[in-house]
Amino acid sequence: MSSALHRVETAGVSDAVTLASIMQASDKHLNPQAGEVGVLEAEEILNGYIDSILARKVISTEDNSVYAIITVHPDNSRKRIYADAWQLPNAELEKEILSQTIELARSISPEYRLWIGVNTLDESYKNTLKSFGFELLRTYWGLSAPVEKSEFPNLPEGFELRTVSSEEDFKLWWQAHQDSFSNHFGFAPREYGEWRKMVEDETGVDPEGRKILIHKGRAIGFIECSDIKKDLNTGYVNGLGVTKEFQGQRFGELLLRWAFAYYAALHRISIELNVDTGNESGALRLYEKLGMKPKQSWQQFENPEWSKVEIL
Repeated sequence: MSSALHRVETAGVSDAVTLASIMQASDKHLNPQAGEVGVLEAEEILNGYIDSILARKVISTEDNSVYAIITVHPDNSRKRIYADAWQLPNAELEKEILSQTIELARSISPEYRLWIGVNTLDESYKNTLKSFGFELLRTYWGLSAPVEKSEFPNLPEGFELRTVSSEEDFKLWWQAHQDSFSNHFGFAPREYGEWRKMVEDETGVDPEGRKILIHKGRAIGFIECSDIKKDLNTGYVNGLGVTKEFQGQRFGELLLRWAFAYYAALHRISIELNVDTGNESGALRLYEKLGMKPKQSWQQFENPEWSKVEIL
C-alpha cells in the first residue's frame, strides 16, 4: 500500500473495536492457532499504560478502512518509550509504521530510550527494524492454562491474604511491589503517588482480585488479577511478586494457585499472564510447573541512536 493511498489520523479509545479486529487478523495471519483478541484488551492499549499515550491510525483513501494502528507509550519517570503497532495482513506498511513511531517518539523526547514491540513471528517487521539498526532486547511469552476444578490453597499459620482496600493496604502493596521487582530487567523505582495513580487508572480493575500476603504486619507478596480478558471468559494476572527476603519459599506458587482457584470460582475457562523469558527469578519455571504453556510471543527491539534514524 503506497503512501499516496493512505492518510494518518489520531487514534483513540473509540477505535478499540477496530484495533481488536486488526490485532486478531494479524495474529491469525502469523499463527492460525492464535486465540481471540478482546475489546477490553484493545481499550487497555489505547488508554495508555503510564503517561499520556500517542496513537495513530493509517486509513485507506480508497475506502476509509483502517489498515494499521500505531501506539507510543511514554514513561516519563523512567525516560523510556514503549511502542507497538498492528497492521492488516499484506498491508506492507512496515516502513510507514516505523517512520510514524519514530516521529511520535521524537515529539515526546529524543533523549528517551525507545523500545519497540513486535510479534516474534513477524519476520517482515523485524527485518525492517534490523535494517534501521534496531537489535533484539528482550523476548516475552504470553502463557495460558485451564483453571477448571482448581482449589484455594491453605495459608501457612501466621499469614493473611488480604484484599487491597484501604490506603494503608495500597502502601503495603506498593512497598512489596517495589521490593519484589527491584532486581528485574528494566526496573526503576516509582514514587508512591505516581504508582498509586497508575494502578487506579488501569483498564479492567478487579477490586476483589487485588491481594497482599501479610506476615507480621508486612506485605511479603501480592497478586493482581484483572478483568482485562473478562469478555473472553478468561482470567488474567496483571502482577505477581514476592519480596526478596521471602523468595524461594513457594509463596509465589501459593499466590498463583489462589488466582487459579479465584477464576475457577468465577467460572472462567482459563488464566493468562505475561512473562519475560529472561527473568532470573524462576518465575517461568513456576508457571510451567502449574501447567501454563506459551500462547503467544513478542519481542522488544532497541536502537540507542533511534532519534537519528531517517526513513525515506
